[in-house]
Amino acid sequence: MDPIGIVVKVPSTNYFIFRTFMGVETESGSLLIAGSDEKVLAKVVAIRRRNAVMDPRLIAQLDDVEAVKYIKENLGAESILYYTEAKAVVMGALRGERLGRPSRPLKPLDYVHKAPPELVSKLLAPRGEGPYIEVGNVWGYDIPALVDATRLVTQHCAVLASTGAGKSWLAGVIIERLISAVDVAVVVFDPHGEYSAMQVARTEEGRAVSELVDVYVVGKVDVSPQDKAFEAKFGTARRYERVALNPRSVPLRVLERLLESTYGLTDAQRRILEEGWQRATAYGDRQPLTDLEELIEEVVEEGKAAAPGGYAGEMAVGGLVGRLRALFKGSPVFLERYGETFNGEPVKLFDPAKLLATRGVKVLDLSGLDLFDQRIFMAVALDGMYKLALRRLSIPALIVVEEAHNFVPAKESPVSKPYVVKIAREGRKFGLGLCLISQRPTKLDPDALSQCMTQIFKRIINPVDLRYVAAVAEHLDDPYQLRGLDEEAALITGVSVSLPLLVKVGDRWTQHGGVGARLSARS
Repeated sequence: MDPIGIVVKVPSTNYFIFRTFMGVETESGSLLIAGSDEKVLAKVVAIRRRNAVMDPRLIAQLDDVEAVKYIKENLGAESILYYTEAKAVVMGALRGERLGRPSRPLKPLDYVHKAPPELVSKLLAPRGEGPYIEVGNVWGYDIPALVDATRLVTQHCAVLASTGAGKSWLAGVIIERLISAVDVAVVVFDPHGEYSAMQVARTEEGRAVSELVDVYVVGKVDVSPQDKAFEAKFGTARRYERVALNPRSVPLRVLERLLESTYGLTDAQRRILEEGWQRATAYGDRQPLTDLEELIEEVVEEGKAAAPGGYAGEMAVGGLVGRLRALFKGSPVFLERYGETFNGEPVKLFDPAKLLATRGVKVLDLSGLDLFDQRIFMAVALDGMYKLALRRLSIPALIVVEEAHNFVPAKESPVSKPYVVKIAREGRKFGLGLCLISQRPTKLDPDALSQCMTQIFKRIINPVDLRYVAAVAEHLDDPYQLRGLDEEAALITGVSVSLPLLVKVGDRWTQHGGVGARLSARS
């Protein structure tokens, strides 16, 4: 294979600068082979155009159109002295079909070649037990981009990109491939109601996937606008089950934080609550659903021994009763009794075991809730899932959290945060994987993000986010290459791929619901 250029500068063993030959182009993400004594595999991360005649003396003459026209037409500044210069990061020295650490830097004037497809195929060939899923093609090659599904799920992953860069599309591709290849439950916390579209197939492969998609609308909220938009777009009605939480399933610490942050709690009320709630909910994972007033009465009865005597105790009990009633009646995520309906639809009790018992995509549509209630639901739902997994009562599962910066933020401590972090830290031991999807990496909790051992990037433009990504992404060569990623491209790094991989993301098998609104021209 003919060389495409030569090395012109070698600052270290980690990267080099090369110049392409006249008439030869390269692009960001291209894989290269370079070197004479020791050959290395490298990846293009930055490209710039240069012109040898553009020195200060010539630039001084570019002060009017006629001068520029003369220089371009008579000196041949564009066609003769123009060239392309690129930066390439060394991924490793070639040791047969594997990569090792380079023992020495390249030499100036070493030839640079495009990596041949057969070598790329060998370097990316599966080495573990797998199974592997195909998320697209290696950028610039007709070679499947394979990702280790076991490592992707059990060691957690993150999908990070600017808004509109295709995060949800990519997440959909990953979910479709996982469901078709492995026995796994995928639970999606969907704040915008866009994953319901996976019920509608686009391809023959998508038919099998769409039949495994169950949608749960969370809470006693009106989702008729979403239903009408769904039917208008896809020509079929959205299928879903409406669910809400059993108040008894709320962990004590979550309940304390909700009451404290919303209404305030006195020390006496806290003691009554702690004593009463622990006794009233001492049923293990299978809490009975009773009438709300019966639950509150039970909490008071079991906790009144912790109340101070006399009028102060009566005031504390009365205040706690009012707070519990206001929280559980005021939030649409809670059931008050069996047989409740909303807009004629039955509201069923949310059961995490139903989500984790069988293979399939379980979409939890939170779009009708405000952020406060979304966080409450997520905290209780994740707590239930974790307890099931702890007792080995679930199949392996991937929990997908869209808009993750709202649920596990860096600077706030909402009730959902400890439960996301717990699964990030401990979930893999019990078959619970986590996928965090966010358009604002800087707003994500770094502890949770650091547990995501596979990181997938689409285009990121914000310089603050880029600096943050540079600090937390262990396997990313040059974060600033993310600014120029093509709309169809994704950079996959971490334990689920053999080496950092630029991928042309594959097509969706089911419908995509995350398309933004379009403006129409005035007539």
